[in-house]
Amino acid sequence: MDKIGFLSEISLFSHMKEEDLKRIAAQARVQWFQPGEVIIREGERDRRLFMVMTGQAEVIKGFGSENEKRLVTLGPRAYFGEMALIDDLARSATVVAKTEAQVLHLEHLDLHKEIERSPAMAFELLQMLSRRLRVAEKFIVNTLGSFLPICANCKKIRDEEGAWIPIEAYISDRSETEFSHGICPDCMKKLYPEYYKGE
Repeated sequence: MDKIGFLSEISLFSHMKEEDLKRIAAQARVQWFQPGEVIIREGERDRRLFMVMTGQAEVIKGFGSENEKRLVTLGPRAYFGEMALIDDLARSATVVAKTEAQVLHLEHLDLHKEIERSPAMAFELLQMLSRRLRVAEKFIVNTLGSFLPICANCKKIRDEEGAWIPIEAYISDRSETEFSHGICPDCMKKLYPEYYKGE
């Protein structure tokens, strides 16, 4: 498949006009990875956006450590690395080729300009953040246990000494989890109905 056709099937770019897809495709590069090869590494700074063309990649937290956690497997048309475009921080997880994988990557994507050209991209990123947040929640439960006393109103958690503390502080003190924030589809529908199109 040509790069323009492939990009048109990626949810992040699917609402773009053909001339925008051509412009982005001209900047994209194809790279092959062998099973077990690291594509991006947790802690490194790098602003590339990746899209899986063929094969599978695995997202891993704490790669190579005794606390290694395999979070999710990504298949064709999945994308990753977009968080670095949003917050310009170090990579929050390692991504490793699970099988032989063909990956399309963009070195420098000016996300702000692309969103101005295609506002639907912002909504897709919010949906993606919501999905990633759900994965993070599952990881947190697996890391911290399945029963936590939490306030039904403010969502603070009661710790072992009986103090009520913010959930982010509780989890950060007890794990290597880092937080990013998004808006779930239900809240998007309630707060920003003009941008909500459903999942």
